[in-house]
Amino acid sequence: MNGNSFIQIYFDSDLETKEEVYDFISEVACAQDSCQQKHGIIYQFNEREKAGSPLIAEHVLLPHIESEHVLESRILFFRLANPIRWDETIEDIRLIIAILLKKDEEEAMKKKIAAFTRSLADEGYVDRLLNLEEKKFQKEIIKFREES
Repeated sequence: MNGNSFIQIYFDSDLETKEEVYDFISEVACAQDSCQQKHGIIYQFNEREKAGSPLIAEHVLLPHIESEHVLESRILFFRLANPIRWDETIEDIRLIIAILLKKDEEEAMKKKIAAFTRSLADEGYVDRLLNLEEKKFQKEIIKFREES
């Protein structure tokens, strides 16, 4: 893992299922807090999916929540070691970008996250994230962080 508390990068991640992904994200989001909060985060991700698919581009997912269970807002990048099947309709996922937004977050952080999500509308940016080697991937993320 690389990054600071706002952006964390997990390159060649060995997560293999949606359940493993959500479990890992909930661990990061809650740190050492109670299991109830971890289950709450997983529940909110699953409920959010009912409102709309997290698929934003071929091979790329953007699960995101705003939650009172999240202790610190952050963006987590998972470049998977092997593509995974997400559910019955979504497969061959190679990149997962999870956004965790703390309930009642400060406006400055909301603006940072909004700027990042706008960058995902650029297909070229998303393609670069899918295909760059680890060091270049990290540089691309650092470049975004410096620009925001």
